[in-house]
Amino acid sequence: MRRLTPGTPLPAASEQESGEHLLQRWWRDRFGYQMVLEIALVLVLLTMYRYTRFLAREQAGVAFANAGHVLRLEHQLGIANEQSLQQAALHHLWLIQGLNRYYVSVHFPATVGFLVYLYVRAPDAYRPLRRLFVAVTGAALAIHVLFPLAPPRMMPGYVDTVARYGPRIYERSVVSETANQFAAMPSLHFGWAVLVAYGFVRYSRSRGRYAMIAHPILILVAVVVTANHYWLDVIVAGLLVVGVVALVRPPTFDPELAQPGPLQATPSSSTATPATPATATATATARQAACAEAPRQGERASVP
Repeated sequence: MRRLTPGTPLPAASEQESGEHLLQRWWRDRFGYQMVLEIALVLVLLTMYRYTRFLAREQAGVAFANAGHVLRLEHQLGIANEQSLQQAALHHLWLIQGLNRYYVSVHFPATVGFLVYLYVRAPDAYRPLRRLFVAVTGAALAIHVLFPLAPPRMMPGYVDTVARYGPRIYERSVVSETANQFAAMPSLHFGWAVLVAYGFVRYSRSRGRYAMIAHPILILVAVVVTANHYWLDVIVAGLLVVGVVALVRPPTFDPELAQPGPLQATPSSSTATPATPATATATATARQAACAEAPRQGERASVP
């Protein structure tokens, strides 16, 4: 067998094995196959959402009939004031345009950005929140299919503020091909906003974490004033989130979102076990035996 002397180049196979080892380590890491699975899950949810749009294609009559039922129920409950609120807001164009922009531009990017941040910086918080998002979204999609509902902007007496004052999202080909126009109940805008605020308040130690509660409040005002949802859509979304949280029961721990990796160290990894007198004595004895054995090994090694 040929011996390698100093300066002898390593075989190319060793470099190949090293590269394969790094590739395997990356694949086993959470930025490998785990991230691929997360992306696949998002694609499945988007496919399901597009399928609900396909199912709702022939449900226009049912959707408008359900809208009439919702409005009558809101009148009975004394909460059918969406139209009057919108009329009051229409006198302030800056408010309408600001709510339009928040409804269109903040909802999806804020949700995706929050989940990506959790996945990168706080994976222990990401996993329970991802389960909540998937459960709420799946249940909402099922309700969208079973109860198609035309939003207020399609009903007489309401103004489609997004179409009139912009930004006009429903004229874009991508949105028009994927959006289900009869998916008013429950409001995923509000449901996702509540989950973002819930996750930030529960899993962050930031002093300003409670300011995130303003996000679902602004979304609530936006979806109602822009005539994209009824009050009942928001109420059903809130009840859905509460029910899913009660069923899933996310784990209780106190993480720090600013720290990457595990959110909370276990006692075995964060604190060292105090040494007892017996342990210290055994350690000292082992060290003495090792020191006594080292010269003998050197003598044996020097014998030809």
